[in-house]
Parts: sequence; C-alpha cells; structure tokens
Amino acid sequence: MSFPQMKVLKLVATFFLLFTAGAFAQTNSNGILREVYYNISGNAVANLTSASKFPASPDEEFIESAFEAPSNFADNYGQRMRALVVPPVTGSYVFWISSDDNSALYLSMDEDPAHKVQIASVTSWTNSREWNNQASQKSVARTLTNGFRYYIEALQKEGSGGDDLAVTWQKPGDPAPANGAPPIPGNYLLAYGLGPPVITAQPTNVTVVESGSATFTVRLSHYLGAAFQLRRRR
Repeated sequence: MSFPQMKVLKLVATFFLLFTAGAFAQTNSNGILREVYYNISGNAVANLTSASKFPASPDEEFIESAFEAPSNFADNYGQRMRALVVPPVTGSYVFWISSDDNSALYLSMDEDPAHKVQIASVTSWTNSREWNNQASQKSVARTLTNGFRYYIEALQKEGSGGDDLAVTWQKPGDPAPANGAPPIPGNYLLAYGLGPPVITAQPTNVTVVESGSATFTVRLSHYLGAAFQLRRRR
C-alpha cells in the first residue's frame, strides 16, 4: 500500500512593525504615559521600586488624557505616570497628589528625569481627588516659566481594596483646590517615555506540514503604538 507524499513547508516569519505617528517621538502627544506593573504585593511605594520588573518592564502601558489613573483598577499592582508639564504662565505653582494606597510625586526643574526630587506623597491612603487629607500631599510652591517644560512623575502602590491616583495643581492666581477638584488636564502635559518600540525577542523559523498551522512569537520593549504585519516566504 502506498501513501501520498506529504509536503513539508519551512515558514520564515518576516515581521514588519507599524507605529502610530506619536510613537517615534519621546514627547510628541498630549496626555500622560501610565505604566502598570502587576502581581506585586504590599502597599508601599518601595514595594514597586524594588520589584525586578520596575521600571523597564511594565505589564501594560496607556496614554491617559489627564493626570489621573482609573479608580478601582486592580489589586496588588503598582504604576508610574510621567510627562512633561508645560506651565501656561510664568509664576508660582503648587502641586497635590491623592492616592490609594501609598504614592510619591516628583518634579524636575528641567526636562531631565535624573534631576527629579520628591515634592509630595501619600503615606496611607485617600479617596479619589481628596487633596486635603494629609499635609504631605501638598508641595511647596515652585516657580515655573512659560515656554519651558518640566519632568513630572507619580508612583503609586496598591495592595487590595479600592485604589486611585491623581495629581492637581494651583496655577498663579487660582485658589487652592478643594476636594473633588479635577486633576491636571492633558493639554498641559506631554507624554514622556514612550519612544519607538524595539524588538527584544525575534520570531524563529517553523517547519510544518502543508495546511498545518504555525505559531510565531515576537516581543517588544514597548507595545503601545505598535502593530504587527507578518509575511511568509517559502
């Protein structure tokens, strides 16, 4: 008895990365980059910053339209939000942070993250947009200049239960924010840290029977703003 010959194909994956226009620039779009790190226990900011995946390997990335993260998002995670803040006028600015659980707010007096200093924090927890629960939530006044951009970053660590994170400010001539006041809107923020994605794990060749299926895996340093296109060569 004879059997028909089975064809075996060697598939070679050729991947093309497609990026949205804003993905090529470090700071090209309004809003703020939010990086989320899952499966980290504890509720202290130090639990986030000491995790092996922080800061280089967030599990998810988002661009938020204001300096605020979604409330009641998850448990046992941490997140970082960062942008360049662009003051609309020259003068004295004060910042506030609210969060559940712990958080820390940093500001650089230029665009360089290496120059950031902590200016406010939440050492237990607050409700969403509750700006006046703890004295540490409020920064001292900083003089910012219109036409310049300043690096700003918030870190938050959630254990379990409710969670929230937001940052607001008092611009020159404005009253201090009452509880419930909105966060800094995205039109004063430029998302920082996105950059073009880089392939960190290339797909490998696969040999399969004709009409069979093949699976290819590729990993990127950043997935936000990227799409894949696959071509087959015989």
